[in-house]
Amino acid sequence: MIELSHLTKVYGDIPVVNDVDMTIATGTITVIVGTSGSGKSTLLRMVNRLIEPTEGRVFIEGRDVSHLPAHELRRSIGYAIQNHGLFPHWTVARNIATVPLLLGWDREKVRARVAELMELFQLDHDQFADRYPHELSGGQQQRVGVARAMAARPALLLMDEPFGALDPIIRAKAQADLKAIQRRTGTTILLVTHDMAEAIHLGDRIAVMDGGLLKQYAPAADILARPADAFVDDLIGVVDRPFHYLTLGTVGAAVEPGEADGAPLNADASLYEGLGALLWSGRKAAPVVDAAGRDVGRVSLDSIAERAARPT
Repeated sequence: MIELSHLTKVYGDIPVVNDVDMTIATGTITVIVGTSGSGKSTLLRMVNRLIEPTEGRVFIEGRDVSHLPAHELRRSIGYAIQNHGLFPHWTVARNIATVPLLLGWDREKVRARVAELMELFQLDHDQFADRYPHELSGGQQQRVGVARAMAARPALLLMDEPFGALDPIIRAKAQADLKAIQRRTGTTILLVTHDMAEAIHLGDRIAVMDGGLLKQYAPAADILARPADAFVDDLIGVVDRPFHYLTLGTVGAAVEPGEADGAPLNADASLYEGLGALLWSGRKAAPVVDAAGRDVGRVSLDSIAERAARPT
């Protein structure tokens, strides 16, 4: 568990982060979202003491991080940034191995961990281990950056706008990969973004910041249904709100009795994906199958629309 207690950062007379309290559960993804200048990146960097707080404390598993040597703290916490921060003169394998080598891991253990992570992030070892960052695509660089951040098996991973430089197709794949990998590893992730759609898609809980203040901290469904104030409401957006709801539910939750023609939809696909598939194919309904390929009913435009409405 991570606890931020009355965390404050003041530059001159301006509080960039102002008396923030948050408790982050182990094994979850928490997303900090807000506009430029809201204080979200400053808040993130106070967790690993890249920025020292003016007031307040950060506790990780009950330990006050201000009592730890800063370099030891940072080596125990993964950190991934927007432009990946890869060392251009080092190979992919050497980049991933950075922190384990700093920690004095045995060379054979390091090689095994690099190979494990390259497989996890779908980077063929024989093809990519000896390449340099400039020889990779943006999406591949992003995967290497996250792999490096996770190399020493940190319990906590900090991510500052990690997908901001990626094009929409690669970004969607990177988000899906991160969620899948986090579920497999159980890593606690604290991620900063300015994109509310990304926050809703990734976050178990979302922290909305504005002007250094924590405006709301809650699960996505609660923020969508009950925004704390006009700022949070505007950040969600009236037009986008129904589509945000659809990203939170699965096709399986909207299954109804009956049959339908055409290609089936997977029950674990999001309702947003289901709506897109129906509209693109010109169908009012589609059959739904479970993970084993068994028919479980159908989903229709009407059953999806019911779940896009604001809950009462």
